[in-house]
Amino acid sequence: MSALAAPPRPAIAERPQASPSARPVRAHRLPPGVRRISRYFLTSGVSTAVSEATLIAVLAIRLLPAPAAAMAATVTGGMISYVLSRYWIWADADRRRAGLQLALYWAVTVAGMLLAAAATGLASDHATGAHAARVAEAAAAYLATYGLLWVAKFLVYQSVIFRPASLPDPA
Repeated sequence: MSALAAPPRPAIAERPQASPSARPVRAHRLPPGVRRISRYFLTSGVSTAVSEATLIAVLAIRLLPAPAAAMAATVTGGMISYVLSRYWIWADADRRRAGLQLALYWAVTVAGMLLAAAATGLASDHATGAHAARVAEAAAAYLATYGLLWVAKFLVYQSVIFRPASLPDPA
C-alpha cells in the first residue's frame, strides 16, 4: 500500500430495525397544539416552583412583607418563564417583534403580579396562628392566583404576544 492510499474502511454493522409498534412516542411526533400546551405546562411548572420557593424563603426569613415577597417571587419565576416561552414553547414566533413581545409579556406578568400580591397580602393579613401557618396560607393564595390565571395567560401568549410570523397582526 502506498503512502497516498487511504486505509480500508472498517465494515459498519447494521442496527436491527425495531418494529413500528415498538417505537416510543416522542414529543416531536405529537401534534403541534399538544406539544405547545405540554411545553407551556412544563414551563409553568418550573417557573411556579421557582416562584413559590422564592416566596416561601422570603416570607420564612421575614425579609419582606407578603405583597413585596409575591412581587419578588413573580419576577424571579417570570424571567425563567419568558426565556422558555420565547425560545422553546413559541419558537416559531415572529422575531421581528422581539421588543414588543418583551413589553407585552412583562405587562401581562405585572398584571398577574399585582393580583398575586393582593391575594398574598390578604391571606397573610387574615392568617392566624404561628408564623409557619401564615407563610403556608400566603403561599397557597399565591399559587391559587397563578392557577386561576394559567389558561388566560396561555391564550394571550398564543394569540397576541408570541404569534407566528405567518399570522397577520390583529386589527
